[in-house]
Amino acid sequence: MLLFPPLKENCQGTVNKGKKRGLRGTQGLPGKAGPSGPKGEKGSVGERGPTGLSGGQELNHLKIQVRELQAQLKALQATVSKAQKVLLFPNGMTVGEKIFKTEGSEGDFETSKATCSQADGLLASPRNSAENSAIQQIAARHKKMPFLGINDIQTEGTFKHLNGEALGYSNWASNEPNNSEGIEDCVEVHSSGKWNDRSCAEKRLIICEY
Repeated sequence: MLLFPPLKENCQGTVNKGKKRGLRGTQGLPGKAGPSGPKGEKGSVGERGPTGLSGGQELNHLKIQVRELQAQLKALQATVSKAQKVLLFPNGMTVGEKIFKTEGSEGDFETSKATCSQADGLLASPRNSAENSAIQQIAARHKKMPFLGINDIQTEGTFKHLNGEALGYSNWASNEPNNSEGIEDCVEVHSSGKWNDRSCAEKRLIICEY
């Protein structure tokens, strides 16, 4: 009987047919920080800045700025207010910061004052030749004579503005004022721009100023 020799395992044995794959290790913790380096050299001194305001000076400066802004706001509001009146009250002219306007209506002296007051204005009262000329031109467009905000109701012969201010400018026609028949306490403007005293009960073109 033929006997076969036992099979030999390979040189590494059946359990070592291949190398086992090793496991990957985990990353370790970072090491401690090293010691600080040597201190650097001191830098050069920078340029000196401007001297600042003290607490009191800074407060005063802010107060001045606030007052200036308030003044600008007030002026802007006044300008807008005047512009609105111009749009609502046509047929006018501007002289400096003053606006003269009419809507073409007529009234006696008291009615004229009240009409202008209701529009937040005053009955036109020129302080110089330029303002008088503007009133004259407006009146000429309507071919009517207006009353001025000037009278001598309180003291005969002493004409004043509505606020009681004495006249610093006047443009009386020749031999005027004459208080004809003793009833002429108000002032009208002729087409020439000259003034004439007239009864306050007469009806005249209403021209307001703003």
